[in-house]
Amino acid sequence: MGGSRPSVTGRAAVLTLVLAILMVSYAYPLRTWYEQHNERSALEQEAAELREMVDQLETELELWDDPAYVAIQARQRLGYVMPGEQGFVVIHPEAEEDETGPEGLPPVGDGAWHERLWASVLAADEPPEEDLP
Repeated sequence: MGGSRPSVTGRAAVLTLVLAILMVSYAYPLRTWYEQHNERSALEQEAAELREMVDQLETELELWDDPAYVAIQARQRLGYVMPGEQGFVVIHPEAEEDETGPEGLPPVGDGAWHERLWASVLAADEPPEEDLP
């Protein structure tokens, strides 16, 4: 009755050591599986979005087979008119007018003729904006 019993037996220590080794050995494959699972979910979601986009584009492609749709798009996008019709462009009054005329020249109607002439000489002396670095 004199011996005290150790709180942790040899068997318990070996069992704890074995469990720790198993946990360490399974940690990397589980982490890899989890990362691959997340990547697969993201790819499946991206594939679903791409399928939806393909469906929308196929629907739009079918619309282009209709001559009436093509005519509407030509009117809206390109400003085409049918023979016998008269086309016009509405300019909003809030739109700011450019301070320069065609090709960067001063507007035609500003000032007297000599002021316009001198402004055009000054404008011709400066390099065009597209040539600047």
